[in-house]
Amino acid sequence: MGFLNPLFLLAGVAVLVPVILHLFYRQESKTFTFPAIRYLLRTEKDHARQIRTQQLLLLLLRVAAVVLLVILGARIHMPGPGGSHDPTALALVLDNSLSATIIENGRRRLDTLKAVARMSVEAASYDDVIWVVRAGSPWEVAVPVGLTQAALAIEETGPSHGRGDLSHAIARARALVAQSDLPRREVHVFTDLQATAFSEPAGGEADIPVIVFAAPSGQLENRAIDRVSIGGGLPPLQGRRAEAAVSISEGSADDTVGVRLYVGGQVRAAARAPSGATVRLPMGPFPSGRVDGYAEIDPDPLTGDDRHFFSFMVRDPTPVATVGPTPFFLAQALAVLAESERISLGGVGRAATLINLGGEGLQGRAPSQSVLVVPLSDPARLPALNRRLAEAGIPYRYQPGPEEGARIAQSDLPLDLEGLDIRRFYRVVSAESADNSSGSVTATDRGGGTNPVSAGDGSVAMLSTGDPWLLTGVAPTGPYILLASPLDEQSTSLPVSAAMIPLLEWVIERRFGDAAGVSGVTAGTSFRPSPLASAVRGPDGTVKPVDGDQPFLETAAAGIYQVLAGDSVLESIPVNPPAVEGQLAPASRGEVRRAVRGVRDIVDDASAWSRHIFRAGRGPEPWRPLLAIVLALLVLETVVAASRALRTRRPGA
Repeated sequence: MGFLNPLFLLAGVAVLVPVILHLFYRQESKTFTFPAIRYLLRTEKDHARQIRTQQLLLLLLRVAAVVLLVILGARIHMPGPGGSHDPTALALVLDNSLSATIIENGRRRLDTLKAVARMSVEAASYDDVIWVVRAGSPWEVAVPVGLTQAALAIEETGPSHGRGDLSHAIARARALVAQSDLPRREVHVFTDLQATAFSEPAGGEADIPVIVFAAPSGQLENRAIDRVSIGGGLPPLQGRRAEAAVSISEGSADDTVGVRLYVGGQVRAAARAPSGATVRLPMGPFPSGRVDGYAEIDPDPLTGDDRHFFSFMVRDPTPVATVGPTPFFLAQALAVLAESERISLGGVGRAATLINLGGEGLQGRAPSQSVLVVPLSDPARLPALNRRLAEAGIPYRYQPGPEEGARIAQSDLPLDLEGLDIRRFYRVVSAESADNSSGSVTATDRGGGTNPVSAGDGSVAMLSTGDPWLLTGVAPTGPYILLASPLDEQSTSLPVSAAMIPLLEWVIERRFGDAAGVSGVTAGTSFRPSPLASAVRGPDGTVKPVDGDQPFLETAAAGIYQVLAGDSVLESIPVNPPAVEGQLAPASRGEVRRAVRGVRDIVDDASAWSRHIFRAGRGPEPWRPLLAIVLALLVLETVVAASRALRTRRPGA
């Protein structure tokens, strides 16, 4: 408790007045002369206890009245919500992720969260400093603001199609308020309590209290489009029909959903399929160039993941050339692709993709040409191949491999390589590792060391021995793909398998990057535009300038982002919601407390929110009930005193 006028407590010495009067009254005595002394003694003995009780009651009533009047004058208050509070550093964490856009009972859940967040601002004072942290927009800078600016920031908060990482957002909010020198600090969190939002324990100082408002939610089934594949992962050819495979997530049992395919804003195909199935829709033919579109399913309460955007290049037959002694099965596979007009065989000068066997002429290729490097079966040719790799600026070398065979253990390729028999392979090692004789680049080297085999190098296929079997990268002389096995039937079963032609076609079309462009970028994450880019046009038509050396961060909305150089479109980037946002299962209170240390309250009733915040501050002054008690004490004291006076006068009468 506390007092707003503590000096007024000095008036408490007035409590001595009724005590002194009480003691003085006990010394009073009156003498009466009666003929029957025995009668008086008996009467005094009978009423002595009643008189003492009456006097003690008067003393207590008078002391209590004086004490309460002193407390009223000192303006007592108890700690808790409802009144003013000490200046507080307050962070408001607002979950505006995709899951908060779900519509229940005709109202968007995000609007409920914003309404409760405004209650925190209304309960704050002008001495408070407020940060508004949007969990679904982690790239936004949170700055300290006052009441008016905080209310405006809440009102302007729109939905993000990105993931709401509440663990990170709460740790960030605690770090913001921890740097303040105000006497109080609090973090208020407004969320739908989605379980996937608490992926890891939240950091920050656990002594900073966190109060969580969890929007009530029912059990809802959600359907979504998991992925879209165009042409089996390869770009369609000009003038030919293609196929789009649309995978739908599991919904309720026996649920069917309508699926539509849009290209250029028009419906190109439609079907109906059960939840959890993959439906294949025909599309095309298209002229050469880039094609943008999206697949769509019937809407449900969470509409943000009912569309999946894609962008791909329609290509002409790719010019291909081989350099070096071409194995029989490789020549036959290239002939099949040429006969189907998926590639065109020709000279080295006009080729977009080179298949280089043994490395001869590798250093003389044009930077625009991609190259597949295939080692020869003779190990004595490895020194010459390694020398040509070094001259071409490719940071890997070949070394003799083990005697025993292996299998494909891990693959990032859009191909089925399971069951391939790799009877013979060379070890592909980083150039520095080869110079230091430190051995091969194994699976444990991914993501660390010098020139590691990592996702940054592109798609990689790893063997069960931990050695890379196929890896990609970009050297100063252009993009490259390295294969660890010779393409003959003695080294691997690939030349006589069904995977031979799809693998060759993927290698040839690698120059298109993400050939079908369907994976794109996850909403809420960044992408790096072309160095020639001057701006990025978002799905809503807003154009934002960019620096070609910096990543583009503002990908809150799903859709097609166009990278511009002046008025020209360099590329289209499809941005789609993360799959985890469609998992609507809520976290339990115990899970939330384990994930976020220092959670003081978890509130699901908006009307009770104001009673749980600013509890370390000054609650309302209870002067009304105290004043009523004082008046009651005075009335009671008057009644008791009057009764005593009547009893005192009665013997005299």
